[in-house]
Amino acid sequence: MINTSQLILRWSLGTQDTTKLEDKELENLGDIFWLAKLSIISFQRWFPDARFLLFYNGTEFDQFIEIIENLAPPFLAEVEYIDQATKVSNGELPNPYHYFPMGVWWKWVPFRYDVSAHEISIDTDIICINEPITWYKWFDRNEPIMIAPERFSKILVNTCGDFHNHPVLTGRKPLNCGVVGHKAGYDFSDRFFQVTEEIDFGQTHNSMFITEQGAINVWVYSLEVEGTPHYCLDFPKNAWIRDFIYFIEKGIKVETIHATTWHKTIARGFREVLERKVLTNDYDGLDFLTDLIEQAKGMNDFETYVIQRQLGSQTKSSVEHFFG
Repeated sequence: MINTSQLILRWSLGTQDTTKLEDKELENLGDIFWLAKLSIISFQRWFPDARFLLFYNGTEFDQFIEIIENLAPPFLAEVEYIDQATKVSNGELPNPYHYFPMGVWWKWVPFRYDVSAHEISIDTDIICINEPITWYKWFDRNEPIMIAPERFSKILVNTCGDFHNHPVLTGRKPLNCGVVGHKAGYDFSDRFFQVTEEIDFGQTHNSMFITEQGAINVWVYSLEVEGTPHYCLDFPKNAWIRDFIYFIEKGIKVETIHATTWHKTIARGFREVLERKVLTNDYDGLDFLTDLIEQAKGMNDFETYVIQRQLGSQTKSSVEHFFG
């Protein structure tokens, strides 16, 4: 385990959530808050000396803190809460965009919280289920930026939104913005917000959500063109939740799983199994895999979003058929 005393891990929660958090009552958001909290807890285990920041841009800030603090399981370390909406409104945090931040764009206010520290922004639907060795490697490398791998191989509208045909992305492999790390002393904020000036915000669905990923792609690759390298995490070890059981079956030590968009329901279905995996040291190998498969048997969403998509809707779609 590395020394993480100079590390900030940060998450952002609020109106950027793809389930339209702003349209729901706080007390009815237990599943969303649970996933975010388990994400934080899962990294607290492996980065015990880091600072953990949770940015919140919704309403009822004090009520939000009370709800998430009282939600089981408990945090393993102190979490610092930052009221983004209030700080932007009163000028404590400057609005870096040419539009008022909405949706996923809140994640980058500010883009860098403390330039003197290593800093990693993590999506609230990413859970660390094993020692993140591929993450540790970044700290000993020369690349100032760490980025997550994208599941898909081509840059298209559904991977980069309105930036999908940007010249700097031609022939590139798409990257995922679920994890974005910066080494201490590096601040590429100006470049990122220069990229966002190209956004015609609110004119397309993409500008509200997917284009954020495109902006990160343009940011990373434009910096690479100028000589700033990046470190991309290994995909099988940092997989989407729809794929991770497949990789575990192949003997790969999956480190993190990403419950993107509608796949959050799969994470909720695995709730007890994932909590046990995150919180205990002796739950691994065949026991973990067996329990995952057993739990998947009763999950309609697993059949819909995993089995049918990988085998095809015309194929017999059952967990028993899928796993053999």
